[in-house]
Amino acid sequence: MLSSRVSPAGLTAAAAAGLLKRLLYGVLVLALLALAVVLGAAVLSRLFGYHTMVVQGGSMGHSLPNGSLVYCRWVEAGDVELGDVILVQEETASGPAPPKLHRVVSLEREGGQVLVQTKGDLNETVDPKVYILPERVLTPAYTLPYLGYLVGFAVTPLGWALLVALPMTVVGLFTLRSIWADEERAVAKRGTA
Repeated sequence: MLSSRVSPAGLTAAAAAGLLKRLLYGVLVLALLALAVVLGAAVLSRLFGYHTMVVQGGSMGHSLPNGSLVYCRWVEAGDVELGDVILVQEETASGPAPPKLHRVVSLEREGGQVLVQTKGDLNETVDPKVYILPERVLTPAYTLPYLGYLVGFAVTPLGWALLVALPMTVVGLFTLRSIWADEERAVAKRGTA
């Protein structure tokens, strides 16, 4: 005699597969939301006068760890004081060097200009260049350690593919499959009625 009952083992496997699918879908959606929040915060902060940068070096030690996401705000050059951390950028023969955040260790005011020398907290020597500060300079306001690694990776082609395109594709496929499954069930239900 044939039975229409499903065995408990079959039900458990089907329930586990369904739970696993829902869990994966939820994790992907949460990952996309988290990434959107981080990238959105980096972009939206500019509306409030902040700029973001990723620390790419360990010269500042624990005060600005390598891989940190730093929110910087503008300050007037005249407000810079000895001991402040500022963003400086050198001009080289091949163009501008990558910007760096270093601490002001020497400060002079001459004829309306502010001249500073900087040094990384872990560096043994003072940076050799004396910087003439522009009217405004960036200084760190908030630091989010290690989050810069994620932001830095997300803007690469591989990071974009793995952190954005792949999860969006999987979530989209799950959604389409769910829609199609609902339509198939509705058609099957109408056919039995």
